[in-house]
Amino acid sequence: MKKSTKRYLVGFIIGLVLLILSYTYVMTNVKNPEIGNLPYYTFRSLLRITTAYILSLVFGLSFGILASMNKRFSSIITPTFDILQSIPILGYFPVAIMIFIAIFPSAIGLELASIFLLFTSMVWAIFFGVFDAAKSIPVNILDAAKSFNIKGFQFIRHVMIPAIMPAIISGSFLAWCDGWFFMIAAEYISYAGQVRSLPGLGSFLAKSTYVYNDVNLSIIILIVVTFLVIFINYLTWHRLTEKVSSYMPLIKLGFFTIPHDKKIKKRRFTLQFKFRHHILSKSKRRIYTSYQRIISIIIVIIIFILVIFSIKVPTLEDIKKSIFIPEISKLPIYTFFTLSRLTIAYIIALAIAIFMGILAAEKKKFAMIFYPLYDIGQAIPVLALFPILFVCLSQTFGGRLGLEITAITMLVLDMIWYMFLNIAIAVKSIPEEMREVSKIFGFKGMKRIKHIILPAIVPAIVTGSILAWGTGWNTIIFSEYMPYGKEVLSIPGLGSFLDKVGYEEGNTIMLIFILSIISSIVILMEWFVWRKLLKKTEKYELET
Repeated sequence: MKKSTKRYLVGFIIGLVLLILSYTYVMTNVKNPEIGNLPYYTFRSLLRITTAYILSLVFGLSFGILASMNKRFSSIITPTFDILQSIPILGYFPVAIMIFIAIFPSAIGLELASIFLLFTSMVWAIFFGVFDAAKSIPVNILDAAKSFNIKGFQFIRHVMIPAIMPAIISGSFLAWCDGWFFMIAAEYISYAGQVRSLPGLGSFLAKSTYVYNDVNLSIIILIVVTFLVIFINYLTWHRLTEKVSSYMPLIKLGFFTIPHDKKIKKRRFTLQFKFRHHILSKSKRRIYTSYQRIISIIIVIIIFILVIFSIKVPTLEDIKKSIFIPEISKLPIYTFFTLSRLTIAYIIALAIAIFMGILAAEKKKFAMIFYPLYDIGQAIPVLALFPILFVCLSQTFGGRLGLEITAITMLVLDMIWYMFLNIAIAVKSIPEEMREVSKIFGFKGMKRIKHIILPAIVPAIVTGSILAWGTGWNTIIFSEYMPYGKEVLSIPGLGSFLDKVGYEEGNTIMLIFILSIISSIVILMEWFVWRKLLKKTEKYELET
């Protein structure tokens, strides 16, 4: 038996024993009418996320390979998917609930809506990872496949799959983490003035705060969820990330270069960060023609119209009643408040990410401590922290101010990891020659950071900023509106406005109108701010 296999077997046994002991301790010592259902809730949440992942894998793999092999299909579907992934998932979730409940009035409709939410949170990472990896297969390998007359299924099996395997694993890991991120939103749903929940860890965590008003129980469940996620990551994604090094020749030739490290643990972190960085940043650097953008926007508008008509064919009077409501006049103010929260959180997250990213890349002792903590931190579903943070902060600052601080804190916690990941990789990628030159010229401390490190990480900061703002919109929609007991607390903003018309009033037309405004802001910022900044920062790009 190999040493790595023994190590994982020992890790599995220890992890499983600790998991069983923690579940036994919690179920024995915690007093709650639902605590006995904890194993069942775990099973339901895992089943829900696994089902969504399998659907995402099949869809992402199929469409990713098809798009990479068919140029005409790719020119339409890729920019369309790029726009769809920019639309905040929690924005259209109320519409999904309406549609699925209309078709399936029982609990099945709610279950399908939940799986659909998880699916849409997972699928884009897999699709774009597969597509980019397939498009990056070296020309000499493609020529060799042609000379040996390898076509069709044989080409996919012997050439395509080995080449895209790192992207499949990395995309799957990202998708899995995103699934846990949206767990509470998918299982605990306030709709049409009623709270509907599905059995699972997410809904149990939410109810422990909102229904039982038991913060201690919420923290215990959060710790259990975190440990469960870490255990699953250790058994699957970390193991697969190491195994993917067997595809090293293809990776070195075309996908991206991975440095060889002797220590397995160090290599796993290097591989994991490289894969995540590549998939997350590559999709944001994609350039489309004006024709592709117009076509993709038309397709998305058609989808929006079909969604409205699938629920009810609206008359002109219905549209007027739905849109011209008294609160519509406050839309500019709501937009300002939401953008202000995002900006404040972004500035805080950026400052922390730059500091931590440079330290993690430059100081080995700090990296040895911080990377395992990062591994644990990314395993915590950020949205699951929301009820706990709110209750703790509201006791000090009151309901409204507590919710305001909670929303910004949630945004910082959500945004920071995307920027840190990009910055840490960028600092690590500074060529050794440049480091040596800086030593010769006596660049140390702040002088070295100002003249060597900061110029090198500018592109990474911009790419990380795109990702951070993109994920921030989902968090702000979730954080600005909170059903707390019999009371609904909200702070003025686009997120709370969308939640109110969607979850409370069931105003589909107004909801899609607000969602289109949010989506337009996201897309326009990406096209006319971030992509222009990316183009300007190309001169700082370093060859790795």
